[in-house]
Order: sequence, then structure tokens, then C-alpha cells
Amino acid sequence: MLTLISRNNRLFMLGNFLFALSYGLWMNLRQIHLLDLGATPGEIGTVFALVALAGGLLPLPAGILSDRIGPKRIILAAWLVAAAGALTAALAPTWPLASAGYIIFILCLAANPATVSYVLLNTPGRDQPGRAESVMATVFGSWPAAMVFAPALGGLIATRLGIQANLWIGAAGLVAATCVFALAGDTRPAAAAGRPDGLALLRNRPYVALAVYFAAALLALSVGYALAPTYLENARGFSPYAIGILFSLSSVGMLLFRSVIIKFEPRTSFAVLVAAAWLGLLALWQVRWTIGLGAAFVLLGAISATWVAMQASIGRAVPEPMQGLAFGLTEALYAGGTALAS
Repeated sequence: MLTLISRNNRLFMLGNFLFALSYGLWMNLRQIHLLDLGATPGEIGTVFALVALAGGLLPLPAGILSDRIGPKRIILAAWLVAAAGALTAALAPTWPLASAGYIIFILCLAANPATVSYVLLNTPGRDQPGRAESVMATVFGSWPAAMVFAPALGGLIATRLGIQANLWIGAAGLVAATCVFALAGDTRPAAAAGRPDGLALLRNRPYVALAVYFAAALLALSVGYALAPTYLENARGFSPYAIGILFSLSSVGMLLFRSVIIKFEPRTSFAVLVAAAWLGLLALWQVRWTIGLGAAFVLLGAISATWVAMQASIGRAVPEPMQGLAFGLTEALYAGGTALAS
């Protein structure tokens, strides 16, 4: 499989790995960080709804811009914004200022449409059956590979040095990820006479059906998952380190479910992933023994795997010159669903 990964995609994989490693140190500790700074559970829920809404602001315009100037510039700019957000949260003495940092960070979701476009543009023979799914599952597998140990490491650091130490280290790592990806080539969509507009995309029935269906599926899966860290700390008494280990197990699940995406056709793989995620959510709230809870988080790795399967399906349904627009609109729908779930 690695022979199908171009140099540009390998550099993106490394940058994506460093990004995930940096983010994973503190991603599951944000609720606890705000709680430590004096926020109430209700205020934390409101903050995360605002974070989700902010994440949906830029993917669509960034996707349109990606079609015009190329995805690399969008990714670099978004990753620098992510570093600025982590640094703001690290410096914050109060929970409103820390919340502002998390909101700034989430603006990096503007890069999501560009990352998918970039990987697909650098995938030779991506129209061959199963090629796009295989390459995307491998390239984006760098994210869960880092997340296997990043949350546990973040929990250990937080226990010994405090959550702000995670944010300082994360900000430095995000800058490093940006520098690595800057070495990759600047690949752009093929020029097209009479570039299709947004109305043409909305007339693309296969795309509209996929986008709406996938957004609804992610909403349903995220309702319970969004509050898992707070539930584990407040209702189950788990430490930040223990919570980090559980979320590391979800990344192990993501790597395991990658084989489902590669081996099965899209409809079958998506059905398997959704069933696994629902089973994991049920076990999260009902299972009381530690091994069973760990198994639940392995199953919850299917939620992240569904994102890869969704993007590959959408990439086949939309022509290259307007993929940035398509992925941007899809990400906006995802963000709206996440906000509602929070």
C-alpha cells in the first residue's frame, strides 16, 4: 500500500501525525480544564456548542478557496491558526479566555476540505475501484496512529504538570507539523472551462443524498460521545490519565476499522462501522467493568473511521474542479450536527 502513497501524501501523513500528537495531548481534557478554571457544567456545554458552531464557519468558504488557489495554502494557514488557539488557551488565566483559545483552535477545521482534496489530488489512479478508500484510509490513518498514545501521554503530563503544560507542548508541535507539511508540493485541481457553481453542486443528487445522510449519521453517533470525558470524570470518578488511556483505545479501534474500509465495498463498510459505533455507545453507558469499558472505546473508534469512508464516497460523486466546495459544504453540515449533539 505504501507504494501507492506519493511523496506529497507521505509528507502530509507526517505533518498530520504531528498535528494529531500535539492535539491529542489535551483534546479530551478541555472540559476538565474549563472546570478547573471555574466553569460550571452548563457553561462548559455552552462553550462546546459555540466551539462546534465556530468549526462550521470556515470549511465552506475555505473549500471554495481551495478549488481556486490550491489546498496546500489553506492547510498551512489553518494549522498556524490552530497553534495560535492552543497558545491562547495555554496563556489563559480564566475559563472565558481559555474558551476563546479553544474557539480559535477549532477554526482550523477550515483545512478539512483542503486535506481531503489534497490527498485525492495526489492519489494516482484514484478512479480505480477501492483505490481512493485504500489510500485515504492509509494516509489519514496517521491520525489515529498518533492518538493511540497521545491522550494517555497527555493525561500523564496533566497529572504531573497540569493541563496548561499539555497546551504549551501542543502549540509547539502544531508549529512543527506546519513546517513539515510546508515541504510538500503545491498540487491544484485541474482547470475547467466554466467552473461549476454551487447550484450545480446542489443539483448533483448523489452528492446531496450522501452529504445529508452522512451528516445525520454523525449527529446520531456524536450525541453520547461528546460528553464522554465529563461523564467519566464526574459520574465514574476516572482520572485524566485513565480517560486518556480510554481515548487511546478508541484510536486503536480506528486503526483496526481501517481494514474494514479497505476490504469491503462502501455500503457494507459503512453499515459495519455504524453498527460498531452504536454498540460502543451502548457499552459506554451500561458496562461497569473496566475491560468492557475498554472494549467499548475500541468500538467507538468506528466513529472516526466513518469520516474516512464518507469522504471517499463523496470524492467519487463530485468532479475534481469542485471537490473543495463539496467537502466544505459537507464539513459545515458535520459541524452543525456536532453543535446540536453538544
